[in-house]
Amino acid sequence: MLREVLEPWCAAGVSGVLRVPFPPGGAVYVHDGKLEYAECPLAGGVKRLLTRPGRLKLGTWRQAVAAGRETSQVGQQLVDTGHLTRFELEATVLTAVFDAAFFLFDLTETRGFEPGTRSYLGHSHALDVAVVGHEVDRRKRLLADAWPDPAVDTMAVRPCKRLNGHSVALTALQWEILSHSDSQRTAVDLARVLGRDTYSVLLEVRRMIRAGLVEPGAPGTSSANRAFAVWRRREPVSSPRQERGTPAAKPVSQEPALSGVRIPLPRREPSRNGVAAQGPVTPPVSEEVLTRLLAGLGAW
Repeated sequence: MLREVLEPWCAAGVSGVLRVPFPPGGAVYVHDGKLEYAECPLAGGVKRLLTRPGRLKLGTWRQAVAAGRETSQVGQQLVDTGHLTRFELEATVLTAVFDAAFFLFDLTETRGFEPGTRSYLGHSHALDVAVVGHEVDRRKRLLADAWPDPAVDTMAVRPCKRLNGHSVALTALQWEILSHSDSQRTAVDLARVLGRDTYSVLLEVRRMIRAGLVEPGAPGTSSANRAFAVWRRREPVSSPRQERGTPAAKPVSQEPALSGVRIPLPRREPSRNGVAAQGPVTPPVSEEVLTRLLAGLGAW
């Protein structure tokens, strides 16, 4: 895997780039043994994150690239000209790095390491490769917890015609997703339209499907979604790597695959004779746990 290929180069404290030549493509830049930047066509790069929401004009971005690309100072150009603060630059770069790493870190096809090659953005914030790897694993677990069937990621989403309750509270991102869901755009397409990082939209769409706010339709037909489908087939099917010394996580129960129809979530049994059916009984707390709790309360 790419993360394992990077480890010896980072341990040696070198600088350079490791490229992924096959779909989806991309590159991971390291500087003095730390991960400096990562890019992938499926992810929300710095350009998309800054220009699509209207934070920067496209012309401003192009001027910074023209002035600082050869010297790897594009980010510094934006800060020096007052278009971004140092904090805004670092936050945007971190978002782009984690988004790209989500798609790249577990791929097996890589090209040789190119020593000395720098990212055009320049140095803004360096991360340990292990830290990025842990974050990638955490994101994969969050996706599985939100909705375990990855088939929904490549399906166009549309608003549900009926809500489960009388009212609903939406986050800003959920509102953006809901207002741009048109039965044609997948999560990947929505991320591009909204100028968001791809992972955040993938996760929120899965959560909204579970909540009954949107539902999957037909498979997406955009070029971005086709590239995402290719990546999904190449992604290892094994679960995220667990940290050493920690117990193995329980396998996630798989729900039936979706084929254009939303699968309803489990509901409580209807009441009988005016008495609501009881849900699963919570197992009793062991005597050992109670003893520890009482001892802790006494000490407190």
